[in-house]
Amino acid sequence: MGTGPTYDPKEPPVIHQQIPFLGHIIGLLQYGLRYFELLSTQHPLPAFTLQTLGTKTYVVNSPDLIQAVQKNAKTLTFHPFVSFMSPRIFGCEKKASDIISDNIDGERGNWGLLPDVTRDMQTALMPGESLNWMTRTMLTKLVEYLDALAVNEDGTEICLYKWVRTAFTVSSTEAAYGPKNPFNHQPELEAAFWEFESDVTMLLLGIAPSITARKGYQARIRFAKALDKYFDEGGPETGSDLIKVRWEGHSKYGAAKYSGVFELGNLIGLLVNATPTFFWMLVHIYSRPDVLSELRTEISRVTKEGTDVSTPTGVKSTRSVDISKLKEHCPLLLSTYQETLRLQTHNTSSRWVSKDTVIADQYLLKAGNIVQMPGYPVHTMPSIYGVDAGTFKANRFIKMETKKEKSKQHPASFRSFGGGATLCPGRHFATAELCAATAMFVMQFEMEPVQGPWKIPDWEQGKVVSAVPPPAKDIKVRVSKRKGTDKVAWKFAFEGNVSRFDV
Repeated sequence: MGTGPTYDPKEPPVIHQQIPFLGHIIGLLQYGLRYFELLSTQHPLPAFTLQTLGTKTYVVNSPDLIQAVQKNAKTLTFHPFVSFMSPRIFGCEKKASDIISDNIDGERGNWGLLPDVTRDMQTALMPGESLNWMTRTMLTKLVEYLDALAVNEDGTEICLYKWVRTAFTVSSTEAAYGPKNPFNHQPELEAAFWEFESDVTMLLLGIAPSITARKGYQARIRFAKALDKYFDEGGPETGSDLIKVRWEGHSKYGAAKYSGVFELGNLIGLLVNATPTFFWMLVHIYSRPDVLSELRTEISRVTKEGTDVSTPTGVKSTRSVDISKLKEHCPLLLSTYQETLRLQTHNTSSRWVSKDTVIADQYLLKAGNIVQMPGYPVHTMPSIYGVDAGTFKANRFIKMETKKEKSKQHPASFRSFGGGATLCPGRHFATAELCAATAMFVMQFEMEPVQGPWKIPDWEQGKVVSAVPPPAKDIKVRVSKRKGTDKVAWKFAFEGNVSRFDV
């Protein structure tokens, strides 16, 4: 074994590295979080240990063991990662980091900036009027981008991911920040955010970030100033409940002046996964004509004809898609969404071992080390998803909804939103906006690649904060109005509450 961390035979088996102590670090720098997926494919074990310079990383792949990790939330916790990452991602001073870290684990009572804000955010993002408001606001803004597509009779050529990124960045932030949304009033902030996101890995390393992550470092300064102005000018008053509770929490704990940089965490949650997910959904659907046809038939059940309206291009009839009925009446749409997440999610859930812990009476995890639970190995297990687990099957989750099949599903078998104490609080909003946006797009438009047949692109590797990576290369497509819809004005309808989506 050589020098380095000692090994207890009760720990998961060690996977050795070609370059002692540095091999796994080099692998992480080269592949990002995908490194854990690659090792899990090479070594199909329930769990294994990686040894580096001063710590160990336990990689857990078995759903049973993942569930056991989640049940030991007191000793296997995510909080230390927040304390470590926040000053590096936010670029904030020590006082701000201290406020975030103070009683972060709730050991001294039910108080603290992070516990309070997290709890209030969960409430704001649960089904109800607050979620309805955010979803209506997001989709109303998105309609502007949809209406601007395919204004030419022969269609419009766009770079698909570039268009999606702009449309979702502005529309999703509008849902959070309301009419004073900085991203709407300062279009350059969109590019600034994605420059920041591209440099997060180097920012986290913290090695001369102003040089090694220059674009991201400068971009962070630009939109932190824009968000500071938003808060100083009373933006939260007309924003969502999500932003209101964040601002109130920051103010309560003396962190109001840091709200601009703290919003980086909120923006990451809003944008980095939903944006590429919309791209992947469209590509998977339009590259499968049978799925596209079935979806249109299904969505037509929640589509209504309305009265004629005057538009800049003449009188048009109206059609509306009622998003409150998507869950009940559009099972293929929801299944397609889940299947997209299943195959495009490349996240890993992280925990810090604060105390020696035995999981499932099987493995010892020693204090001072890290647990990583990659989702993709679970998502492609034939024992859970069948012999065709590695292929896209739009109706997979419809079949899994039968009583017999649901009884076979492991509670830790779907990892796209994490799990346990770190289950994503924004999952209901993300599901509502993505399913509604997809429904509206497929009802309005035909789309085909400008060159050649459809081909699912590779995904960009090396991402750290995104669970759903963007494409490695964009696709240039031609978008045109569906036959018979050029004289139709489309809109979203909200006849009921946004559904709770337990995916």
